[in-house]
Amino acid sequence: MNIFYEEAGAFKVGKVLEQLGNVFQVETQHGKRTKVKSNAVMVEFKQPSLDLFVQEVEQLSEEVDIQLLWECAPAEEFLFSEMADVYFGDQSSVVQQGAILKALHAQPIYFHRKGKGKYKAAPVDVLHAALAGLERKRVLAEQQAELVESFLQGTVPCEVKAQLPQLLIQPDKNSIEYKALQEVCAKVGQSPEALLLNSGLFSSVRELMRAKFVAQYFPEGVVVKLAAPLIPDTIAQLPVSNAVVFSIDDSSTTEIDDAFSVTWLNAEHAQVGVHIAAPALFLDRNSAGAKLAHQRLSTVYSPGEKITMLPDAIINMASLNQGQQVPVVSLYVRVNCATGTVISEPHSVIEQVVIANNLRHDQLDHLLTDAVLNGQDAHVIAGVGDLLPALRVLWRSANVFRQQREAVRGQPEKKGRIDFTFSVNSEGWVEIKPRLRDAPLDLLVSEWMIYSNSTWGGFLATHQVAGIYRTQPAMGRVKMSIHKAPHAGLGVEQYAWCTSPLRRCVDLINQQQLVSILQSTAPAYEIKSSELLGLISAFDFAYKAYADYQSNMERYWCLKWLQQQDRKQFEGVVVNDELVRLHEIPLFVRLVGVTSPGQGAQVMVELSEIDELSLSVSCKLLSIQNSKPTQLIAEGAGDFALSGDGEVQQE
Repeated sequence: MNIFYEEAGAFKVGKVLEQLGNVFQVETQHGKRTKVKSNAVMVEFKQPSLDLFVQEVEQLSEEVDIQLLWECAPAEEFLFSEMADVYFGDQSSVVQQGAILKALHAQPIYFHRKGKGKYKAAPVDVLHAALAGLERKRVLAEQQAELVESFLQGTVPCEVKAQLPQLLIQPDKNSIEYKALQEVCAKVGQSPEALLLNSGLFSSVRELMRAKFVAQYFPEGVVVKLAAPLIPDTIAQLPVSNAVVFSIDDSSTTEIDDAFSVTWLNAEHAQVGVHIAAPALFLDRNSAGAKLAHQRLSTVYSPGEKITMLPDAIINMASLNQGQQVPVVSLYVRVNCATGTVISEPHSVIEQVVIANNLRHDQLDHLLTDAVLNGQDAHVIAGVGDLLPALRVLWRSANVFRQQREAVRGQPEKKGRIDFTFSVNSEGWVEIKPRLRDAPLDLLVSEWMIYSNSTWGGFLATHQVAGIYRTQPAMGRVKMSIHKAPHAGLGVEQYAWCTSPLRRCVDLINQQQLVSILQSTAPAYEIKSSELLGLISAFDFAYKAYADYQSNMERYWCLKWLQQQDRKQFEGVVVNDELVRLHEIPLFVRLVGVTSPGQGAQVMVELSEIDELSLSVSCKLLSIQNSKPTQLIAEGAGDFALSGDGEVQQE
């Protein structure tokens, strides 16, 4: 006896060798022996042969008119053998029964399986809906094939263009555009980014990187037209300070949010003022400007471009630009002019100041040396005018602050670290220049900002007003918190970002809280506010993403710089295992296939095979110059570095 049975969703035939209870010992048509339970057997037959049965069933099942079969089917459940009698006539053959079974099983849209050999015809509405779905799939498949063919012919389909760069960051993987793009990439052996670049859709890797970043983090667009908020009458009523106020920033800085003043009280003592731009005075938590800050969270920096947190209209109102009278939140302390020691408790006020001068790091760093600020070199510094005595007072106090912090930290700050500045012209030519991170002016600004942020953080805590703190336990990492706690890396009792309210949402929020104390009004945020906690989480995520984008863009421009040089050999220093940092630019490259010369070794390498898309470059070791640590290593590369306003961060 032969049987036609079901196994793993497929129909097979076999010759019964032996039956033991409800189990058949079967030899398949291909000679394999297996066991088949009786409940899996659909048809038993003696004739025809196995091969002929399979051939005739296959042929006859393909000839079955599915539409007619569905129309003939009863409304209730039925057995396949019953349907074979209806379709072929009474007393259907085993071949006809097998053909009907295969036909029913192959058309789940028309017939729903209800058990062993049992089926039920799909209701009319369900069938029509399913058939319509099949037709949609057929049309979409045709459209996808057309998109693929267009790609292969060298033309990017309009449908794909319309979904860029979203297709590269958060695609709808069920869309035909995404499927077509993936299909083409598989055919040509390229990544989607490489394919679109080679298709001319993006003019450069930089444009591609920027488009992906903007689409993901600034879906509303980089430029936001937001009208300047109304200036409250109370601002005009604020007192105007008589102090000579000046800022210290790079020439590229357009959001100037911190400045200084030094007013002599007598021959020995002076009052130092730290003046911070005060957008919080005209941006309450529900204003359009504040909501935009909550969305963007921080200004984004990359070589040749800056995406500001606040729109130009608000920045122009608050930025401490030379010649402008602007409202500020000021922190005042008295200092000993000769020693720089603070001799009074700090006090804060809201007032207006007139900005006398915007000093620039890149114009003065090389002129205002330690010797000049210590008073050992008294020659006239162009661009500084009468501000040199004030700078000397600030410099002395900055050194006192650093010494006090180092005593708390238990170790001195790393000195002599080199940063790099990027400038890109309209033709894409990049210049990368080294800059000493703790140059006197830089240290002056950093230390006073640390002092101000620490002082105002304590001010918020003393008045039991919610604030956002930067905390760091000993040997731990920096994190954001709504609870006051020490910052071990800085060596301060507490630290709250307050001095960059035009560039960071955290500073703007802390300033809103400070203003509420100084104006004796209800704070914008209560202690343990859920909104405040949500903003902290969002800020941490965005700040890291923005930093990664800046890092990738700087690496891209480093590779462009290499391409613009008429040479391939460069000096570097081994910083870790096989990782080499070039001396001239902040580019890390990896030596492959060689034994590391050891950390601190100065080496000569040859660079080639630059791939802008993957931000990679091949590096070959040419020679070891010497094994002594270079200045970069001695300064603590990979250890601690100062952030923009002085915070020490683990790298």
